[in-house]
Amino acid sequence: MADFVYDVFVPNGTPTHTYVTRPTEKNEEKLAAGLEMPKMVISVSGPSKTGKTALIDTCITSDRIIPVSGQSLRSANELWQAVMRWIGGPEEIDRIKSRVLKGDTAMKLSGEVGVILAKAQVEGEVNAGVEITNQVSEKYGVEFFEAVVKELSGSSFVVFLDDFHYISKDAQIDIAKSIKAISERGVRICIASVPHKSDDMVRANDELTGRIVSVLFNYWTVQELEVIATAGFGALGVDIAPSIIRQLATEALGSPQLMQSLCLNLCLEKKIRSKQNLESRTEVSVSELRAAIERTTLQTDYSRTAEKLHTGAKERGTQRKEFNFNDGSSGDVYRAVLLALVKNPPRLTFDYDEIMSRIRSICATETPAGSSVQLALKQMDGIAHDINRESPVWEWDDDKLEITNPYFMFYLRSSNKIAQINKNKLGMV
Repeated sequence: MADFVYDVFVPNGTPTHTYVTRPTEKNEEKLAAGLEMPKMVISVSGPSKTGKTALIDTCITSDRIIPVSGQSLRSANELWQAVMRWIGGPEEIDRIKSRVLKGDTAMKLSGEVGVILAKAQVEGEVNAGVEITNQVSEKYGVEFFEAVVKELSGSSFVVFLDDFHYISKDAQIDIAKSIKAISERGVRICIASVPHKSDDMVRANDELTGRIVSVLFNYWTVQELEVIATAGFGALGVDIAPSIIRQLATEALGSPQLMQSLCLNLCLEKKIRSKQNLESRTEVSVSELRAAIERTTLQTDYSRTAEKLHTGAKERGTQRKEFNFNDGSSGDVYRAVLLALVKNPPRLTFDYDEIMSRIRSICATETPAGSSVQLALKQMDGIAHDINRESPVWEWDDDKLEITNPYFMFYLRSSNKIAQINKNKLGMV
């Protein structure tokens, strides 16, 4: 039974009451099948905030996952060191560096020795794996690898390497080779990345071709997101009109995480903190819905990115041409692009013709020339990459624009940032 709203709608964790299985994706089945296949590496790929980690946490369970973030890795040695750190606990980090291979001697041990005994509390024959010495081995990188093999080979534990795309190209090559080798030794490995970087692992080591099980995510449909709300509100004993649920699902821009946040904040706006015993529908006014959406924008801040995209590239020579817009504001081609993108219906992907159509619809009189818009889109792409080169929110390839993070588009649409930028420009309070 759901007692508290925070147990039902879980934006930053693994939901239970509102975990939704997508029948068209069948990713739970694909992941389970991949885990059963020996010596295979599982690649989970999908757009940001679409539920990749929730799938892993739900299907594998947290007590079997050994999580490692790619953002901090510079070598295969660091990967296996991080795994051994998880096994030994934070207090073991200094001693881990001085672990030296003891060999393949099998011993009768009992108690908490190694991850298998520590986690399963079993007694039996295990490989002694490593021993602690006062000597620091110069080859401890190899020994981390071998120690992980001895601890995890054949076990049900899964090393989950998240954000593989954040790792530098040189380090990816090193890590991909090591992952291939360790998977052949019976250690289960799962890699998570974003779609346009999903083949980084194979490109880093083409010998992995045919050894990877791919689990692919797409953005969620409005109908799939509605199931989250229906299940959650039902668990709380709350009846919300389907039209309100549809609006929330539309604004969530294909992200289940964002949908969880919107539903949670609507409950908080309506002062629903626990399970209700209501016999009638909970009415939601336009102002309450808007307040819930604005409350959600406070959970993320893309103000700096929005300001830089609105400002555009540095001016050289002639001042930019100004245009008048239907919202009563005026600005250059960069403002025209942003106003066009936040126009209904909400989208994350736009081709060039659609962008131009939207720009024409938001201009009161004259419209920016197509060549000017293309140049602005290209320059805005450069700005987005300068802000965050590893994970830019903006990807433009001459005829198609993709907003890679739903929260960024949600922020542009639902905050008052674009309007505030214009007021600041005019010197208004």
